[in-house]
Amino acid sequence: MSPSVVPTRDDLVARLRVRFADVPAENVRRCVDDLWCCCTHLGVRPEERTIERLAASRLTGVVRGGRPPYPDGRPAPMPTGSHATAKRPAGARTPIGM
Repeated sequence: MSPSVVPTRDDLVARLRVRFADVPAENVRRCVDDLWCCCTHLGVRPEERTIERLAASRLTGVVRGGRPPYPDGRPAPMPTGSHATAKRPAGARTPIGM
């Protein structure tokens, strides 16, 4: 990786960490790194604005997708048949069959 890319990526992670304070810092960094690698793999130049927009969209989904806790702080139970408890064929556990 070229030295000029690293500060840009670090600045981007820092900005997203401020916007998504509820998401662990390592998850924000991993999201940015994943999108950066995806763009490179697809032959698309990873532009900072594009990566930030895509990462913000993903992280918004993470924040909104979390189950809210009960008022006393207990975590909400997973519904019956959720992906955590449901039995699925082996092919359904592949990344494409998520």
